[in-house]
Amino acid sequence: MNLAWKEIRHSKTKYILIEGILILMIFMVVFLSGLANGLGDAISASIDKTDAEYFVISTDAEKLIATSKIDKEMLEKTASMTNDQVTSLNIKRSNVNTFKDEKKLDITYFAIDPNGFLNPDITEGEGLVNAKAENPVVLDDSFQEQDIVIGDVIEDSVTGIKLTVVGFTKDELYGHSPVGFIGADTFTTLNQEINSSYVEKYNAIAVQGSDIEKINIKGLEVVDKATIINNLPGYAAEQLTIKMILWVLVVISAAVLGVFFYVITIQKQKQFGVLKAIGMKMSEITGYIMSQVFILSLIGVVIGNLLSVGMASMLPSSMPFFLKTPMVIIISVVFIVISLFTSLVSVRKVAKVDPMVIIGGNE
Repeated sequence: MNLAWKEIRHSKTKYILIEGILILMIFMVVFLSGLANGLGDAISASIDKTDAEYFVISTDAEKLIATSKIDKEMLEKTASMTNDQVTSLNIKRSNVNTFKDEKKLDITYFAIDPNGFLNPDITEGEGLVNAKAENPVVLDDSFQEQDIVIGDVIEDSVTGIKLTVVGFTKDELYGHSPVGFIGADTFTTLNQEINSSYVEKYNAIAVQGSDIEKINIKGLEVVDKATIINNLPGYAAEQLTIKMILWVLVVISAAVLGVFFYVITIQKQKQFGVLKAIGMKMSEITGYIMSQVFILSLIGVVIGNLLSVGMASMLPSSMPFFLKTPMVIIISVVFIVISLFTSLVSVRKVAKVDPMVIIGGNE
């Protein structure tokens, strides 16, 4: 390790150039992972952040929560079959109009029981349970970029019903759309404005806990949260594509490092021949090469990650980007491991070096 570090310090220019490429590579991979996580959250954040472990949906929905239909009687039956808390959930895409500049904004309503456990964490204002306003709504904080503040009135563009903004929450997204939380009564009002014969139904029943074995109702099935998220439209295909690109980049980046060291090894064949001639064991030379690769890849990973974190702090909140520490650690470790593995090609080349031939000048 000491010898490897001394050579890096001695040949600063050469290794700084290599390090620069390494930093850019790891930055590119980590940044792409942030985009993958951000795009995933843009589809599923409001489902993922709930305190529900399971969802009861209709069997004919094929695990698509937004197409499920459950009546009120089924909600009561489900509640009687489990010791866990249950609550209803409705999901509906729509648009709202602002009265300040008459903008039409995309929104996904999450209709919940204000007294249930699906209430979001409030970052500003108050929640639905304490709201005194008529038809209150809690919005994702991305609406603040449209100059919407607490107390503002927005209008549902389909029904014309006015909603009063009582609070804001953070990172609540569904299907690339910001979420607005409304009460079940407000949701019923919206639907009855369109269809006067509307009868209250739910997309899903959320279950807080794992006491689900006794829930057995014809036409309904219990599905865990991960399955619900994986079946959201576009989620699985999008994540599979981006993550495949990400891991291909990890392998390619590490392989490029291996090529660099192979070229450097060829350039230093005489030095390795001298080291062998003076009695240095192949195991010691292997340790020297591996240490050099480890030092350079570790420095590249640290600086690349810091650059990614710095870049993330400067991105606009509207951009779907989110770095997850476990994912960053996994990518970093895999990058270092693959780098060490590719350096074995250089070790194999050095093992074939004949000191007599190399020192004699017959390379």
